[in-house]
Amino acid sequence: MKQTPMYQLYASIAPRPEDWPRLLSKIGEGMAKDFDFSKEVAGIKATTLVVAGDADIFPPAHAVEVFGLLGGGKRDPGWDGSGRPKSQLAILPGVTHYTMAIAPALSGVVISFLDEPTPKGP
Repeated sequence: MKQTPMYQLYASIAPRPEDWPRLLSKIGEGMAKDFDFSKEVAGIKATTLVVAGDADIFPPAHAVEVFGLLGGGKRDPGWDGSGRPKSQLAILPGVTHYTMAIAPALSGVVISFLDEPTPKGP
């Protein structure tokens, strides 16, 4: 994985780049543990933007599921949008979690989300 952007970034800022294998081991340990944050996500009260890439390791359907836990996609928002959920979902084309931070589409989605008034929906 030393040819990846992840390693290049790590090596550029890590005080000990030689610890790269240790980091990968810790990441692997964390990924081996089963986790389910459904209850915690469903409890989020803040207006939330869920962003995912369509070329990532987890399917876009998972992002839709998370959006649903926040009240999204449950009903028609009405012709005037007054029933829109507070949270939003964006699936970015051709993006993985490795390229999400540098995807040109990300800034437009985030800025638009931050500029909008908070909906009064569920």
